Amino acid sequence: MEQGSETEIDALLSEQAAGWFVRLVANDLSPRERREYLAWLKTSDRHVEALLDIYRYHGYGRKAKLHMRSAPDTDPENVIPFGPRGLTVVHQQALRMKRRRARLMKVAAVVAGVAFTVVAGWTLKAMYFDTRIATGPGQWDRAMLSDGSVLRIGPNTRLRWAFDDSRRMIVLSEGEAVFEVAKDPKRPFIVTTQIGDVRAVGTEFGVSLMNASTAVVTVAHGKVAVSKHNDARIVTIDRSGDVAELVEDQQIVLSDSGVQPVKQVDASRELQWATGYYEFRGETVREAIEQFNRRNRLKVVMSDPAIGAIAMPFTTVKLDDPETFVLMLAARPDVQVAYENASVIRLLPE
Repeated sequence: MEQGSETEIDALLSEQAAGWFVRLVANDLSPRERREYLAWLKTSDRHVEALLDIYRYHGYGRKAKLHMRSAPDTDPENVIPFGPRGLTVVHQQALRMKRRRARLMKVAAVVAGVAFTVVAGWTLKAMYFDTRIATGPGQWDRAMLSDGSVLRIGPNTRLRWAFDDSRRMIVLSEGEAVFEVAKDPKRPFIVTTQIGDVRAVGTEFGVSLMNASTAVVTVAHGKVAVSKHNDARIVTIDRSGDVAELVEDQQIVLSDSGVQPVKQVDASRELQWATGYYEFRGETVREAIEQFNRRNRLKVVMSDPAIGAIAMPFTTVKLDDPETFVLMLAARPDVQVAYENASVIRLLPE
């Protein structure tokens, strides 16, 4: 993950910590959810700090003076040393791994024992623990799951997820998403669509449903296995059904009519849509219009096929701003623009 995204990840960690906070104080975690909570807490010191920040905000950290506590005389292996507010947890290298296990379990026990009524608790619970995401036209979203995986979701997308002890399942009903998968060899990460499935353990890849019968899988890092449905089944777990294994900078297209050969691509560019921007490098106007129309309520249509054959200039545009794209084309002497209504812009020959 790039360093530039650290601030966003910190924000996501804070949101996730707030969700765990609500569940813990409400004391409504099932045994399986408690195991997921402990696994989340053990992932890194940043998770611990994020959760303690929530407790400090509600006054628990100030009452306990966790940010000012000096090293006690008790067994140091059962203590989490904290510096002044906002500083990183300090480690002694010789006891690092052993201390980490002990201190995280101690924090988990303390946090799990806290219970009080929060007025907005159920609202926060619905916000942070919903297992579905839906975006509308021109809407991008981002989410961090309980295992640490990050989802970048494009417009007009519907997906849901369910994790258990043996697998992590994402059902992508429509739209597109990029999945930055946290490693967990014991629980494969499976994205299933009506066309086929993608299985990974720890990698980064994107899945785009171009329509009800075509899916595009692109791998940015690592390796994934792709399988295709031959009937009405939704999930393929048996690896004998794999049609291909993809590695970095490879892409495959699945459709009702068959599977296209794996091809080499520039994955960073293929998945650039997840940033909300797209860099055109000489594609045709028709190809550009397809990029915008898939993701926006405002549609661009052509009155003359010749307009679609025009080569786009080398430029970067915002994918949620088709009007700027159209105005750029209108600067050409051979294209004019007409606003038919609030949802249609028509390109006409001059």
